[in-house]
Amino acid sequence: MCKTEGSVQVLSKLKPAERTDLDGSRNEYLFRTPILSDKLQPLLKDPRDAPMLHLMLNIAELVVPGVIMVFAVNLLGMAGWVRHFVGVTYILSVFGLFLERFMLMMHFSSHRTIFQNDTLNALQVWLYAPFFGVPMGVYKIHHVIMHHIENNHELDASSTEQFQRDSWAHFFRYWARFVFGVWIELPLYCLQSKRWEMAKTLIVGLGGYICFLYVLATYVNFTATLYAFMIPYVIAMSALAFGNWSQHIFVNPEDSMSNFGLTYNCLDNGANKRTFNDGYHAIHHINARLHWSELPEYFLQNQETSISLAGP
Repeated sequence: MCKTEGSVQVLSKLKPAERTDLDGSRNEYLFRTPILSDKLQPLLKDPRDAPMLHLMLNIAELVVPGVIMVFAVNLLGMAGWVRHFVGVTYILSVFGLFLERFMLMMHFSSHRTIFQNDTLNALQVWLYAPFFGVPMGVYKIHHVIMHHIENNHELDASSTEQFQRDSWAHFFRYWARFVFGVWIELPLYCLQSKRWEMAKTLIVGLGGYICFLYVLATYVNFTATLYAFMIPYVIAMSALAFGNWSQHIFVNPEDSMSNFGLTYNCLDNGANKRTFNDGYHAIHHINARLHWSELPEYFLQNQETSISLAGP
């Protein structure tokens, strides 16, 4: 919602030319990789997902060398201040550039696979995710299965319903549950819902992640592992906790079963251009299989229905 009167955003004032979510250049990636972007694009199921391909290449080109640098300065025995300076610089630069972009790419590509090849589709959750502090194989089960199927209600371990959402104390409890409780609650969810194959996948992912960190920290270098993978875990899971909390902060206790009673839309916002239109969260909960590029148009075509469902 672009125009405001006082503190009230007015949808009717939004002119077609001002609906920046509908068109214009995307900001999800930093640059197109020469040759590779064009060579790999035919592997996509849908050409509209080209920004995701460009972003994956950007991460491979910038994040991986960054991790190598973090380990190199530690293994070469450089001065302590140099090692910590490189580690902090790596976290600030890489996470500032890519954390939000990667999380939302992983989010939408978990709902709708983007490649024609299953191995390529698994890259984000199994290979890329640990570089951004997310345990392997966890995200799709946590978000697509648990969060969307349970829809912020009882069996959803990331539900905000039971918390007082204007309380910092309650947010801290929610944060701790989200960041650390996932190791217990997500496997329990798989068992409660009798999703046995997903439970196996989760055990492999969480177990593999722990073994991966243990080997790097014990036999390669602890400080480098701390900056490259351990601190990113706390940052990433905290960001996911805050994101889910803020997107489900205005739960309507009188209509919490409605998607308009448990979340909201954020329109015509610059963040939508770098987050695959993530602001259309109510629409996403209504139809999680809708392509990210279709969310603004879907909202505009159904806004009268959406407003009536949302209530006064």
